[in-house]
Amino acid sequence: MFLSPDFTRSLSITTPDQMIEKAKGETAYLPCKFTVGSEDQGPLDIEWLLSPADNQKVDQVIILYSGDKIYDDYYQDLKGRVHFTSSDLQAGDASINVTNLQLSDIGTYQCKVKKAPGVANKKIQLTVLGKLFVLMLLIIG
Repeated sequence: MFLSPDFTRSLSITTPDQMIEKAKGETAYLPCKFTVGSEDQGPLDIEWLLSPADNQKVDQVIILYSGDKIYDDYYQDLKGRVHFTSSDLQAGDASINVTNLQLSDIGTYQCKVKKAPGVANKKIQLTVLGKLFVLMLLIIG
């Protein structure tokens, strides 16, 4: 029996892995667009994790969507500064904004999307540049 690719496709994140550079105080948009397959019938769970750059801390959950609710108070350093960009996460956009960037926000952010039986994840490297570095770039550039 032959199944068409459209029928067998399962959950996938369509946003490529990437690196983002922003200046301190700016807002970083971290994209995470996904599609689900016809067999992915379970509840939608979305989890964003941060692996801090210093490697001394364990991965931290920074925002979570589960059971049609958003939980954004897991990680004290980002409390009130991380938000989903879409009001309808079921539509395939799990992207987030991190506002008022700080040097402590540097690290690898991972978007994990689960809709049983499908699971997918993508990583985004975020670098926050201090004001002195940005000024040097403007002068040199």
